[in-house]
Amino acid sequence: MSNFVLSPATLPDLPGIAKVSRAAFKESRHSVSYWMFPQDNEKAIYEWRLNGITNIFKNLSCCSYTKLVDTTADRIVAFALWEAPHRPETDEEKAKKEQEKKEKGDEDAELPEGTNVQLMHDYDAEVERMRAKYVDREKDHILRAIATLPEYQGKGCASKLLQSGLEKIDAEGAKSWLEATPQGQPLYAKFDWKVVDEIVLDLEKYGYGEWVQRITVMGRAAQT
Repeated sequence: MSNFVLSPATLPDLPGIAKVSRAAFKESRHSVSYWMFPQDNEKAIYEWRLNGITNIFKNLSCCSYTKLVDTTADRIVAFALWEAPHRPETDEEKAKKEQEKKEKGDEDAELPEGTNVQLMHDYDAEVERMRAKYVDREKDHILRAIATLPEYQGKGCASKLLQSGLEKIDAEGAKSWLEATPQGQPLYAKFDWKVVDEIVLDLEKYGYGEWVQRITVMGRAAQT
């Protein structure tokens, strides 16, 4: 991978990261986002993703984006989003945030038209439930997202991003966690993440017929 360079992402990189985020899972039925978003509203979905990525970049100091650039094509081809250990929000801070959301108005109104809002809320709630169950936010790391452009998949891009992130985590002697699609699980297993639980969503409930979405919760022990 001599033509690939890995580095921390900066603000001007976020549009490229948003493009990778959308393209990586657009056509995979095993990705929850495939079912959440309409397939015919690309501009709105991209803008919504970019807005979310920008908010994380600017407002969550515990989170960091790492980009992988193909220097030959001068484009971002993969990225990872890590959440580092941090002090959890207090009850007072949570209440203040909820009040601010109410004052701001209906956040769902900002979603792309055609989004399956109930599926999104249910999935987000399940992810948070699992993280509350297993993750020590003051000690553990979370791989919140990792994605590669379809034409670059199978070229070791995700492995390079994982190796980089895990070097820091292993130096700290910390645990790490993630949620995996069925396709991603074998790669994570190579880096010693183990399945600890599973999120199961019956998509018939959301109007998609007999399809069950499975997402595995995986943990990686501190390396000594």
